[in-house]
Parts: sequence; structure tokens; C-alpha cells
Amino acid sequence: MSSALEMSLDDLIKRSRKSGSGNSRGRGRGSTAGPARRIPNRRANRSAPYTAAKAPETMWQHDMYSDKGSALQGQAGRASAIETGTKLYISNLDYGVSNDDIKELFSEVGDLKRYGIHYDRSGRSKGTAEVVFSRRTDAMAAVKRYNNVQLDGKPMKIEIVGTNIATPTAPSAANGTFGSSNGAPRGYVL
Repeated sequence: MSSALEMSLDDLIKRSRKSGSGNSRGRGRGSTAGPARRIPNRRANRSAPYTAAKAPETMWQHDMYSDKGSALQGQAGRASAIETGTKLYISNLDYGVSNDDIKELFSEVGDLKRYGIHYDRSGRSKGTAEVVFSRRTDAMAAVKRYNNVQLDGKPMKIEIVGTNIATPTAPSAANGTFGSSNGAPRGYVL
């Protein structure tokens, strides 16, 4: 026979069909339409239905810690993640009140652990905030001092989170407002 380069395409196809070599794409393998599937005999390769997982030969090292002492400190910090202090929930805030305003107002009463205004997904204030005092007495003093007191024209509603203690009302200030000395809302130009 002549070489494959000298043969016509029709002759090459006839030759490949006769010999059965190459990819026949499922033709001639049975009476079913479409390609035939080969199902491998998976059981023949296994000695048991499943194998037990092997433990790694070396101990896993956390990539954040270089030595063992600091890794143990990180785990100890996680175990004692229970927050101490007294949390206040402040609602009915003007939308223009900022984190700095909350810090300035409540740090006059006592030591703050953390504070923050709540924002929605688009970055607008929800009109609520959270303040955590180190000492419960400071939190109680803040409730007595600022509950129902106006901040930028709106009376703040302050609740202690996690207790069933009724929140007392605060005595009103000289003009009943906080924010600006002239009584106008903050950001308002006279």
C-alpha cells in the first residue's frame, strides 16, 4: 500500500473504517443510538469499600503566628471573647449625629469601651447608636442624664441592653437641647 500522504481523503476514511482504528465516535459498537459509554470497574481497583483518612505526618502551623507562644495567646483571647461592660442602645437620633458627637457626649459621663452609629447598606444613619461603658454605674448615670434629652432637636431614647431595669427620665437642660449654643440645629447657618 502507498503511504497516507499519497492517498486521497476518501481512501483514508475507507481504510480507517475497515481497520477500526481511531475514534469512531460510537459507531458500530452496538445497536444503541449515540456514543457508547464505558463504565469502569471501580470495585476491582479497591480492596475495601473505603479507606480511612491518614493524619498528616507533620503538625500544622498557623501562618499568622511565627512562634508557639503567640499562637497560644491568640487562642486564649478567643476563649475569653465575652465582653464585659454595660451596653446602651440609643435611638431617635438625628441623622446628622456622627460618631464623634456620640463620643463627645457620652465620654463626659465615664470611660467608654466602644461606641458607634448604626448605618444602613448605603451609608446613611439609621438614627440609632450603641455605646459600651466600662462600668455599670457610668452607664446608669448616662441614662439618667441623657434619656429624653434633645440632641440636635430630637429627644434621645436610651435603653440599657440586657436588663429589665426601667430607664429613668433625665432632668431637662437649661434650654432643653444639646448641640449648639444658640438653639439652632447643628449645621444651620444664621
